[in-house]
Amino acid sequence: ENQTDHQSGYDYDHEYPQDYQTDYYAQEHERDSSDYEPNRSIQPGQKPSISETSPRDLSLLPAFATDALSIQPLSPSSFLLHAQQLDGFPDVSAYTASDIFAGSTVLFVPAASALSAYDIKYELSAHITVEQVQDKLYEIDFRSDPVQRRKRNLMWKQFFLVLKLLMEYQKGADSPWFPYLASLPRYFSNGPSMTPFCYNCIPSYLTELCQKERATMNQLLMLKSLSANLPHEWLGDETRGNADLWKWAYQIVLTRAVTSSSPSTDGDERDVDVDDDDENEHGDLRLLPLADMINHSHEPNVEILHDEYGNAYVQAIRDIPANTPLCRSYGNPANPSYLLARYGFLEEDHPWSFCKLLPGHVTEEMVDLGYHPHRLLFDKTTGDVSEEVWDVLLYLVLGDEDTCGDGGATQRQFHRAHLEGNHEVKAQIHREWYVHTLATLAEHVEEVLRELEVLEE
Repeated sequence: ENQTDHQSGYDYDHEYPQDYQTDYYAQEHERDSSDYEPNRSIQPGQKPSISETSPRDLSLLPAFATDALSIQPLSPSSFLLHAQQLDGFPDVSAYTASDIFAGSTVLFVPAASALSAYDIKYELSAHITVEQVQDKLYEIDFRSDPVQRRKRNLMWKQFFLVLKLLMEYQKGADSPWFPYLASLPRYFSNGPSMTPFCYNCIPSYLTELCQKERATMNQLLMLKSLSANLPHEWLGDETRGNADLWKWAYQIVLTRAVTSSSPSTDGDERDVDVDDDDENEHGDLRLLPLADMINHSHEPNVEILHDEYGNAYVQAIRDIPANTPLCRSYGNPANPSYLLARYGFLEEDHPWSFCKLLPGHVTEEMVDLGYHPHRLLFDKTTGDVSEEVWDVLLYLVLGDEDTCGDGGATQRQFHRAHLEGNHEVKAQIHREWYVHTLATLAEHVEEVLRELEVLEE
């Protein structure tokens, strides 16, 4: 949710009163079949609007989640949705109105209630296969290194989820998933939504991440030709040819889908970018209704777990007092640029931040020394610098022949000492070259500040 869901020009008070909150489960009556009939104001075949200014309709979600999908909360008040204005835009978030103990399952989403890339793959296998998608992706980018292999393994799953959203969208109100589609965001402010003009207004590292996100979206859109293999009644020409609809569906998958390849779908599975993703190549990619309304925080109180049958559990990782927002981690908060590029919001409260050290070429030796946005950190409150920053900077200094002048001998000695855990040798080399390392660090900081000054102008 967060700011990636903001919708400009939205008549908030018309749709949701200021104190609007939806208690999904505290119903005073038993629902009968009439409770999950379409809203009278919705016409047969009507499709959700994907216009950025269109409001999100949560009115049909309660019965759909509990009755149609059998999604179960811990108690009637443990998982509620709240609509509010955030920075002038409407935002939907999840919270609990009751105390929850650590280890409790706040929300249970059965496997059959999720939109699963694996299930969709089998559903469409007579018309589109994974091999066809992989071959097309290889035509688009023929590189076969591990990074591209992981990327293709993620993208075919995204593609099948996108197709499913489009197929259900085409059915309109006749789709059993209509209440879910109507509740989803329309407006996005992340990397894929940006234009070349936007890149001139943001720092270079953020620009790089945003451009990668947009390039990945464009690659997936090149797969549209494969959708012609589907029967017309599943995906007609009007839906297939709607570029805005494809982009909307992709944004939904990009910002809301989670993997089920490990006990937690947080952290590394929503990593810095594809180059650093450690996606389990055999894991499913899924959309989890209701659970995908949980906001991000660098101090999460819940996480999403999956069992061997594909059931999902929103589990409390610490005690949660009543009337507290439910939050999980979308990724390492020490790299706010990633959160903006992928999800469209900035989190500025975390004390540590990636130092934005971007050498022209990152070697395996630099990775050994800790080159990763999660580890090259500045403390924004104290000015402390992580050990990995000093190590990588020193390695770069030692590789400068004009500065060191020994053909890389000391650089290799420093790297070997790091691998062997020889802290005495590392410390000695650090002391000998501290003045040069400090000067390189200062130069880097000054360069970043100059770039920010230019952008502010």
